[in-house]
Amino acid sequence: MRRYQAATLFLLSAALVLPARAGAIAPGWLELRPGQVARVGAAPWPMTEPEAALSGSEDSAAKNPDDYAVRPSDAIHEPIGLRVVIERVYDDKVVRVRPDGVAWSAYTRLDQLAPEVPVGTDLVVAGGFGNYGDFYPALETPARGAIELVTGTPIVALKMGTAVYDPEGSDFVRVKVLVKAGKMRGRVGWIPVLYTGLPGAGGTPLSTTESACRCRLLEFR
Repeated sequence: MRRYQAATLFLLSAALVLPARAGAIAPGWLELRPGQVARVGAAPWPMTEPEAALSGSEDSAAKNPDDYAVRPSDAIHEPIGLRVVIERVYDDKVVRVRPDGVAWSAYTRLDQLAPEVPVGTDLVVAGGFGNYGDFYPALETPARGAIELVTGTPIVALKMGTAVYDPEGSDFVRVKVLVKAGKMRGRVGWIPVLYTGLPGAGGTPLSTTESACRCRLLEFR
């Protein structure tokens, strides 16, 4: 399931989440600014080995993910989920980043970055297709083994992780969560970071997904 697919979404009962507050401000760890820490998602181009979406130029990074017919010549082979620090954000939504602990920089698209979620953060499921998010019992669980967790279900973040690459899957940067309510209350598993949101912190919803979860999606803007 990809988060940008067309979706038919339905509003859930307010009993699951707090109402969104107009003008709410994102927490510091979700602000788009130099110095911010993030994780890099899987490269959108054809690849022989799994790698992060990093390249050596702004032009390569700016390309529409659906337009890659071959791996760019300046692609940089680094693992999916690589921890980076944002150095600069360009007008075309390309971001220059520096991998944690090294001296060189690379480029990626803003929508290829996932925020690093602090342990203990209260979240809600924010699925973008069929009114649910994919819940994986383990990082090794393949895409076909995902369980549907209803949009709006309250969860709490336990740790960050990167799933084993699966050609049938997507969004491998995930957060380990504890389900706090609903039929799966008490279950622990993994959800792609980009299928989660901050309850009651959405301000004016920017998508049908935010309207459905009554949350602010965990994405840099």
